[in-house]
Amino acid sequence: MPHHTFSLWNLYQLRPSLGAGLGIVHRTDMYAAIDDAVTLPGYTGVDGAVYVSLARRMRVQANLENVFDKRYYLNADGNTNISPGAPRALRVALIARF
Repeated sequence: MPHHTFSLWNLYQLRPSLGAGLGIVHRTDMYAAIDDAVTLPGYTGVDGAVYVSLARRMRVQANLENVFDKRYYLNADGNTNISPGAPRALRVALIARF
């Protein structure tokens, strides 16, 4: 576990049918295993989102994860089984509420 973790996500309503969001996650260094032999470096990641309402109960949303395409290590299951974080990714979704 990292000693410190910070997360902030904020949405902005730009117009009645248009919104945008920005998220920041920061984690400090952490050890890969209980023996403290390998340290995973801390990182700061930035995510963004834009959404448009198409109807009262429907919207389309685009999320851009890891905006700056920063290399980071998400977690580890021992000193030799270290999982890298995902590179920049774009997800688009159609969201309907019932």
